[in-house]
Amino acid sequence: MSELRALSFGNAAEHYERGRPVWPGEAVDAAGVPSDAHVLDLGAGTGKLTRLLAERFAHVTAVEPDAAMRELIQWGDVREGSAERIPLPDTSVDAVFAAEAFHWFANEASLGEIARVLRPGGTLALFWTRSNGDVKPPVPEVDVFLEGMRESIPGGWSANTFFSGEWQRIFDGTPFEELRVAVVPFEHSVDRDEYVSYLLSQSSIAARSPLERAEIAAKVDRIVAEGTYVLPMRVEVYTTRSR
Repeated sequence: MSELRALSFGNAAEHYERGRPVWPGEAVDAAGVPSDAHVLDLGAGTGKLTRLLAERFAHVTAVEPDAAMRELIQWGDVREGSAERIPLPDTSVDAVFAAEAFHWFANEASLGEIARVLRPGGTLALFWTRSNGDVKPPVPEVDVFLEGMRESIPGGWSANTFFSGEWQRIFDGTPFEELRVAVVPFEHSVDRDEYVSYLLSQSSIAARSPLERAEIAAKVDRIVAEGTYVLPMRVEVYTTRSR
């Protein structure tokens, strides 16, 4: 079920592109990758991070398995592929970035592929966004409703793999250095429609049937009022280097 959810985002590609935050440049800078590098955006989604990487690095390749998501990427060398089957030669990139994605493929096969395509001393940078501090949701009613969606879908909530820290154990005994962490605070400011899209871009909704998605969207649409919504957030940047 986790794999089905990982590949469900295409059902909400437009919502994902419209509502998900733009990554702050400071998060990319925290990885410490030189501007002349060839970098890979792995699990690139709709290219939210790819665009930023293309502004900063000499050569960017974006790999995404979902066709609907991949069609929206407008930057870099865009390729079909997955973390377990990266369509690049051995030792061909200086850095691999995975934004809001690694918890979907935190396994030995994907880490082996990442190690294969990285040059010696290359960087692996993993990004996740989280709410910054103990901030109440802008619309508590819709937050409670969507929390029920996350709990009711079969197969559990994959993001819990990140929140629990379980994914870090996959690095034990691998040719990677110890993970380092940096935190970059930022604000995600959205209008009403962008906020609705942000809410509807979650996998717990995208993985449902078209009828269920339509019913959920209609309820969220009724609950969220017009206005500007400012979401205090932070990026947690985990970096390591291949030995």
